[in-house]
Amino acid sequence: MASPVNAPVVAVAGLTKRFGSRTVLDGLELTIGRGEFVALLGRSGSGKSTLLRVLAGLDADTEGRADVHGTVSVAFQQPRLLPWRVVWRNVVLGLRRGTSSQARNRELAERALDEVQLAEHADDWPLTLSGGEAQRVSLARALVREPDLLLLDEPFGALDALTRIAMHRLVEDLWRRHRPAVLLVTHDVDEALLLADRILVLDEGAILSEHVLGHPRPRKPTDHIDVRAKVLGDLGVTESAVA
Repeated sequence: MASPVNAPVVAVAGLTKRFGSRTVLDGLELTIGRGEFVALLGRSGSGKSTLLRVLAGLDADTEGRADVHGTVSVAFQQPRLLPWRVVWRNVVLGLRRGTSSQARNRELAERALDEVQLAEHADDWPLTLSGGEAQRVSLARALVREPDLLLLDEPFGALDALTRIAMHRLVEDLWRRHRPAVLLVTHDVDEALLLADRILVLDEGAILSEHVLGHPRPRKPTDHIDVRAKVLGDLGVTESAVA
């Protein structure tokens, strides 16, 4: 039996989730190792967000196993900041209540904000932030707990193209520094190719295909042209349709 140190952070076996008569996850099998960056793609309704909710502990009404070893943090497509709390107080929402003094919480928040290049905004109100800045606060809130598993639910989908590129670089840098296991749910094939160690394609509630990315980081979109074509094919998309 593997020790907790060597065990994968995520171990899913036979995971099934139904909504009434509709099966959303169908006997799904998945492991994610410590420090591994995995991207999950699939067409709308394939079960991506449902899987993420199960791993985050937000939905326990399932069959099969969905074991997560260690702490979990989530960053969603919408930052979900509380507008009546200043930025640093939004960051410490990721910490358990009563575990630290206010001074210590402030210190931890400022450290996390410094990592996402927003230390000067600690006392600002969320509504004064740009979309990219708000998403960086969301990342700081997720990382302040030093999670073993970081779940990213299309966190860049609402951002403009230039801000998205900057966020890709930031996430890669944060992942290198903290080394959590990461599961990124995305619709963007090129995003997955730039960031992930593995790409998984989900279809009808099960893993349809797996693609290992061997090119060292930092990467260019052209580094995995062959994998890109395969992933697009798995998604039922021709390359000419996205060129």
